[in-house]
Amino acid sequence: MRTVFSIAVLIFALTFTVNAGNSDNAKKKVYGTWKVEAPDAPYDYQEGEIKFYKEDGKDMIKIMTTYDVIMGKNLKVQGNKVTFEFEVEYELCTAKLELKDNKMTGLVETVEGNIPVTLTKKK
Repeated sequence: MRTVFSIAVLIFALTFTVNAGNSDNAKKKVYGTWKVEAPDAPYDYQEGEIKFYKEDGKDMIKIMTTYDVIMGKNLKVQGNKVTFEFEVEYELCTAKLELKDNKMTGLVETVEGNIPVTLTKKK
């Protein structure tokens, strides 16, 4: 009985490790600096850059607009789907993007409605 339990725990641990590794590999495609275009956003937020990187073992998101720097959180990459959150003027926003080659497109969900956004990876 102990052997069956030990094997089950080992399989679970290996599955978790492989999935965590796959997640890190998927995030590596996202890491880097991206040019942001959101023509329907408020003027100060229509253009900028987003930097995705790892620091001290944590995923970091730095959003740089014309007049502001905002730190994002909760980066998730599953297949070609990328999501993360950030706050603008004390309101939580959620980016839901699709990654294809060196471009991400999708929406930023805000309390005032959804804003289309395009990110292009910088060289």
